Formats: sequence, structure tokens, C-alpha cells
Amino acid sequence: MIDTLLQFLFPEQCIACKKPGAVLCEQCFTTIPEAEYIDTEITCQALYNYSNSIVRQAVWQLKYYRQSRLARSLIFHQTKKVTAVINHIKQQHPNAEVLLIPVPQHYTKTFQRGFNQSELICKWVATIAQDTTLLPLLKKTKRTQQQARAQNKNERQKNMECSMSIKDTNTALDSDKLYIVVDDVITTGSTITEASRALRAAGAKHIYGLAIAHGYAVS
Repeated sequence: MIDTLLQFLFPEQCIACKKPGAVLCEQCFTTIPEAEYIDTEITCQALYNYSNSIVRQAVWQLKYYRQSRLARSLIFHQTKKVTAVINHIKQQHPNAEVLLIPVPQHYTKTFQRGFNQSELICKWVATIAQDTTLLPLLKKTKRTQQQARAQNKNERQKNMECSMSIKDTNTALDSDKLYIVVDDVITTGSTITEASRALRAAGAKHIYGLAIAHGYAVS
């Protein structure tokens, strides 16, 4: 609703070069670096390098200002890559059901923001990748500080430690299914690792990660 109103009041133009027609033009899109290797406990894939100013702006607009046009545009620009990543996971486990698991946020943050950005990203990915199902299995069991405020990897890990569980703790997860944890940004991997721990504790075995971006903001 907010995006529709903004588009009416302010017609789309490229966020980088100001060319009219799209929130991000094809020429400027080609200047955005893709993410490189991610060193986490589970296999993770991100689409872009978070050090890029356009990518950072997309994430911040989505998270803090409820403006999804740029983030959505970045994801759909990478339709081939998203499809390839999920197909590669499927090939390792033929005929297994693929579940997209949004990283949960504390209910107070959901109330404050009005939505969970990871769940929205899951919906976009499900639109691209056939035979995937969005399933918000996880919940936040304690309120943590924003990961961006943590000074280093150890602080990030400590901040996220034992902060998630599955919603129904009496339910055992199917060990044959594929669980792809989806988030906006992977930095040290602490959030994805905690989500993976909670899923494994409930019986999941095949767990992967997917995010819009990976890396650190560069001033």
C-alpha cells in the first residue's frame, strides 16, 4: 500500500543515475558486485556484496522505512541465480520438499515495524523458485540487540546464542525435507547459525542459507 502510494506521488527513477522508468536501471544494476564465498557452519548463498551502497540502501529502505521496491527489484534481477541456487540444493536431495524459513524477529520488533522483512523476502523467492513453500517455523525466544551494534563476531554470536526455537516445540521436523533459512544480510553468519541450531534441535538435517547480501557496510 505504501509502495503504491509512493509510486503514484513519485514516479520511478533509477536510484543511482536518476534515469526514469525503473527503480534500478539495467546499466546501474551491472555495477553491483555479487557476493563471494560465505564462511559459515552451513552452506549459504547471498546475491550481492553488502559493501555496495545501492544494496545497503535497498536493505535499509526495506527494514526501516517499509519501502520494498528496490530490494524486490534486486532479487528479481537475480532470478536466474536464485533458481540455480535452489535447483542445486534440490539436485543433492531429489524429490525432497523445499521449505523457505524466514529468520524470525521478536514480536516487539514485528509490532514496531509492522512486518518481518525476511518473510517478505521468502515470498519473493517463492515466486521465483517453483515447488518451494514458505513456512515460518521459527520464533524468537528472547529480544536481542541489533546485530549491527555488536562490535565483533564474538559479540554477534553471544548476542544470538539460544535466541530461537521452533514455534511448536512438541513437533519433530521431517529430516528428509530441505530447509532454506532466508534473511536480508549475512555478516558473520551468527543469525543463520542460530536458526540452524534451532532447526537441528527439532530434527532437521538438511539446512541451507540464502540472503540478499553478504558482508559489511563500508563507510
